[in-house]
Amino acid sequence: MSDYKKHLYAIMHPNRALVASQLEPMEFGRQYSVGTKRYYQGKILFVEVDPEYRNDHFAIDKFLEETVEHEDGSPKRTKIISSYRVLEHLDLAAMGDLYAVTVQGQTLQLSKTEYDPGEAKAGKIRIIQEINPLQLLVATTSDHKSFGAQMTAAGNPKGAPKLFYTEIALDVDGFLKEWEQNPFLPPPIPGVHPQKLSSALTYLKENSEPSTATIGLASVLDQVV
Repeated sequence: MSDYKKHLYAIMHPNRALVASQLEPMEFGRQYSVGTKRYYQGKILFVEVDPEYRNDHFAIDKFLEETVEHEDGSPKRTKIISSYRVLEHLDLAAMGDLYAVTVQGQTLQLSKTEYDPGEAKAGKIRIIQEINPLQLLVATTSDHKSFGAQMTAAGNPKGAPKLFYTEIALDVDGFLKEWEQNPFLPPPIPGVHPQKLSSALTYLKENSEPSTATIGLASVLDQVV
């Protein structure tokens, strides 16, 4: 009888994978960040998945069976189940809490909750960082739920069947006012020139219909605080 419980984790960033592990979530976050011989410097995001979840895309039972202690009795830290089209084949109901890991290995648990549409302010411009499987940085006047529905709609050439994304906080009006007064303003978002950001935000403010503008082709997730 094993002393360790077997877990399933879906890594959302920096790579995309479904893995089995005998580590608890906090231990897994630290191991993946600072406890591995594979050098990596950046944030890590992963979701705990119901260990009873099954999908024909994944050979979960096979790899769970291979997730056993080492000869010295230490737990199996990581057993990769799949690295391809993982999010697409996960059911939302099977996905539990989200864990965010710092570069120092500190792990924060974000409990799963229902989306509250009452928090969505109509017409507000949001900066959205797509994380998995797409990585565009966009500005949008859609609320979080509407943006997700748009990006996962069948036939959307810029979308995907499922999308993991987050909002990056930005005082839009404050930035536009500062930029107008100071053309040498440093970029509030790493890697995005203030002129390009200003143009995109101004376009959205002047557009009465819900709209989205791309402001970056690569993820800035590891560069923002």
